[in-house]
Amino acid sequence: MLNIFVNHSKPMPVSRNLAISLLFLSTLLILSACSPHQGTGNWKANTRNSHNINTINISFEGNADFYSEGKKDSIRRCFWSAVAEQTMKMQCVYSEDTDKTVKYQFVVTEKGHAKLTLDDQLIAEFTLLKPEKEASFW
Repeated sequence: MLNIFVNHSKPMPVSRNLAISLLFLSTLLILSACSPHQGTGNWKANTRNSHNINTINISFEGNADFYSEGKKDSIRRCFWSAVAEQTMKMQCVYSEDTDKTVKYQFVVTEKGHAKLTLDDQLIAEFTLLKPEKEASFW
């Protein structure tokens, strides 16, 4: 017969405090990774601009779409990465010519306001549109 009894006389190799600390740290890292970047959301340009970008929809998943006024489909498809708490780098392709790429920087300047630049030149300033429904994880 198999011996299914455990010898409890030996101390466990990992202390209880260390295990609790690791669990707490893991939970904290998971929760912090789920926080959206300040730039995520739907943004509307304050004025017309030379790149014909009217709105930018930046998703939590690392994608962004640029839209031009009067066009249903996006004019640029982008992938973004956070470089700071308020700054994103965006690598975009043109919808009509996927061989043509451009790299933008999107900076949230204050709550609900941001700037889009290309090679340190301002393209447009944007205002965050209010979401129809707030996201909730609970």
